[in-house]
Amino acid sequence: MMRMVFVWLIVYMSLLYGGWFSSDKKVTVRVHPPMDIAYEKSEAFAKVNEIREALGMNTLDSSDVLAKAAQAHADYLVRNHASSHSEIEGLPGFTGKNPTERAIHAGYFSRMVLENLSTKNYDAESSVTGLFAAIYHRFAFLDEGIDEMGIGVAQERSNAKNSAFVYDMGNSQLDRLCRMKVFSGSGKYINGVCRNLKHPLPYKRFLKAKKDIKWLNPKVIFYPYDGQENVPPVFYEEVPDPLPDFEVSGFPITVAFNDHFFDHVTLQSFRLFEEGGKEVVYKRVLSKKSDPHGRLNGLQFALFPLERLAYDTLYRAQIVYLHKGREVMKEWTFRTRKPEETLLRITKEHAKVRLQRGKSYQLYFVPKNGHDLLKNVLFPEDVDVSFIDHNTLRVRVYDKKSGDFTIKSGTRRVDVTVVDHAE
Repeated sequence: MMRMVFVWLIVYMSLLYGGWFSSDKKVTVRVHPPMDIAYEKSEAFAKVNEIREALGMNTLDSSDVLAKAAQAHADYLVRNHASSHSEIEGLPGFTGKNPTERAIHAGYFSRMVLENLSTKNYDAESSVTGLFAAIYHRFAFLDEGIDEMGIGVAQERSNAKNSAFVYDMGNSQLDRLCRMKVFSGSGKYINGVCRNLKHPLPYKRFLKAKKDIKWLNPKVIFYPYDGQENVPPVFYEEVPDPLPDFEVSGFPITVAFNDHFFDHVTLQSFRLFEEGGKEVVYKRVLSKKSDPHGRLNGLQFALFPLERLAYDTLYRAQIVYLHKGREVMKEWTFRTRKPEETLLRITKEHAKVRLQRGKSYQLYFVPKNGHDLLKNVLFPEDVDVSFIDHNTLRVRVYDKKSGDFTIKSGTRRVDVTVVDHAE
């Protein structure tokens, strides 16, 4: 009789899409190798710029000062096992209570700093992908007024899962303005932008520093972008959570209107269609008025499909908006991720499947509602099981002696028949 091993699914919640996690068997523990920190920093930087470039946006230059601030915070997070944009004075590695204070401590002169971070990631790919799945963090990466970034990456030597990626972003022209001597002469001035809160900047030069970058960027920024492939089909959670009454939903689609070209738009409709033309009607559209946390501005919008999107499917998004009395329609397409292995959809409480020995499969437990996640899993110790997301398992039978077995998760049960050859 096979011995069943209880596997507790540990969900690591960080300041991003909560779909990145690991599992620990009580008998066999999979150990992730330590990261090559320099390589992962370079990969993270390249990935962010790759997405901005695909959108037609300006790419970001590297800032040594912002990198110093980001690295200090990444070290703080790992050292204190934390996951927050805030630091607590008195704890080891403290350099500032918030991103602005930490950037100034590192030598930055502008207070206009954006920060994204993720924790419990094993590589840059999962960090950046997770942050782009989270709309508030996505809008930060896709800000039209930034042109430089610094990245910090840290990982505990003895515990690879205790890691942090920190991204600090700013505007180099504003930083240079704040480094200049005090301006004089008549005209309108603005305070509170620079390290010295009383350091006045000529208002026209302040606006120019921001707009000189924004005019280089597209008028309307869509994500996923037109023609994008390998888009995740699912969204879980973000801190703060834009969809607090759902634990699982479809990947969000966002639109941002560049304020260099738009002062106001009225969104008439925001729609999503599956391949074949069927509309996704079970959705929620967020705007400045409907955003539960008040993070979106009047030119940012997000569409959340309230059910997971299908794998390997072409979707068409469509917006209709009113600007200066003129109605405009925009459409674009993207394709969701194609499973790397054979995908088996589990829709019943009690299902039966046949798996070929030595072949990998993805068991996708289709959510019954917006709270249906895999919380814990029971499976035999001689079966290789890993987790792709909160609803999907990767399963492979290696051992030639392994026979039929059962996988259990909550009220779900899958009886597996193992065969030696394809049928």
